[in-house]
Amino acid sequence: MLGDWRQADGALYVRLAIALRSALAHGDIAPGILLPPERTLAQTLRVSRTTVVGAYRALREEGWLDSRQGSGHVVRHPRHDIPEPYVNSEAVKAMSRNPMMRPLAAPLSGNVDFSVSRQASIGPLLRKVTTAQAAALYDLPAESGYHRLGLPILRDAVARYVKDISGLPTRPEEILITSGSQQAIWLIGQLYAPHGERVVLENPSYPGAIDAFRMINAHLEPLPVEPTGFVLDRLEALLKTVRPRLVLLSPTCHAPTGVVMPYEQRVTLAELIDDHQVTTIDDQTMLDLMVGSERPVSLAELSPTAPILSIGSLSKLLWPGLRIGWIRAPQSIIEHLSRLKAVVDMGSSPIVQLIAAGLLEHADNVRKQRHREITRSLDLLCDSMERLLPDWSWRRPAGGLSFWACLPSGTATEFAQVALLHGVTVVAGSALTSDGSCDDHVRLQFVQDIESITLGVRRLAQAWRAYTSQRPTKR
Repeated sequence: MLGDWRQADGALYVRLAIALRSALAHGDIAPGILLPPERTLAQTLRVSRTTVVGAYRALREEGWLDSRQGSGHVVRHPRHDIPEPYVNSEAVKAMSRNPMMRPLAAPLSGNVDFSVSRQASIGPLLRKVTTAQAAALYDLPAESGYHRLGLPILRDAVARYVKDISGLPTRPEEILITSGSQQAIWLIGQLYAPHGERVVLENPSYPGAIDAFRMINAHLEPLPVEPTGFVLDRLEALLKTVRPRLVLLSPTCHAPTGVVMPYEQRVTLAELIDDHQVTTIDDQTMLDLMVGSERPVSLAELSPTAPILSIGSLSKLLWPGLRIGWIRAPQSIIEHLSRLKAVVDMGSSPIVQLIAAGLLEHADNVRKQRHREITRSLDLLCDSMERLLPDWSWRRPAGGLSFWACLPSGTATEFAQVALLHGVTVVAGSALTSDGSCDDHVRLQFVQDIESITLGVRRLAQAWRAYTSQRPTKR
């Protein structure tokens, strides 16, 4: 939430006060929220307690904080003559943990950022496709432009694409085009769990899914994902006891662990879904980025009677800026979901959809390029980790974009701050969970250029040495 707060000028407490003030002014920290105690924040940021005390004092003098002995530091608005609007403070706090929601501050000079992947640009391909589609683009304004189900040409292209990558026969009528997989998750949540129902969500998970379900006040039930796979015994227990309305799983190249659910587990999972008739989202967003293995069977293939909805996206294969995703479901469900989508945005941009349809014609070539990038980056990262961080534990992912590493000691939240001081950004595992667990893991988005990976791991090793030397030894 504070970003790279040390970039500002002045004493350290002044810089911290500037970052806190910015978060307060922009609503990232809402009125009524209790700030961490001085000692806790100091330990997390790896600064002295005096620094935090000075920052809090500056904000208190400006009217941003109300500090009381025994009650802590409560955020307030400095203009007392303006009524404070109601803010869902729990939602604000929850979203602030999402790495994608952090301030887009200018990065530190020379900083290696493992919080985002940096795949090769599709710029040349985009130019080629838009040039070829010039006439079709000019013709679009001749009609209304409202397609709540999606542009027909793109629904056709996505239906073929889904069959190609998943083996699941799909008709265009079974496809709803969405603004990325994020909107797909939110729409399904709105349809199936709009009144605080229980939702089973893998843990760790995609932070956007956590936020989407929290926005509809769903009660999240975490399903552990271990290096060896999903804990289906836990899922079976949840299905029998809490009777969730919805389940979300990413069985192929699960983010962030990279785990691929084996065939035997998929059969068991499909049987559980069918037996309990619990609507399940099969997140296939990373399916196209699985490297060097045969395509795993889709859950819907294993049990045609199980209520399984599949979602996907072009963000990982092509470019996140396209904001094109989809839901594959029975036609009747697609109709219901499309009406919800119409309330939100009246349909995705037809211009972007037309371009996406053209880009999908080149999916095979782009997929090969992405696989080469993934393999090259993973080979280099694994070699560097083995040499420079031999006491960390990890498993090579089967593909995707995330590398999930376990620290031998300490907490990832603390270590991420130390790493930032050494010029490398990582995401603490707890930011990717619904319950704050996994704080012994860090996530690295590993698709980077060679120099960034080499330098980044070297800096991680330096940060780890500094962190372990500062931690008290156990007696």
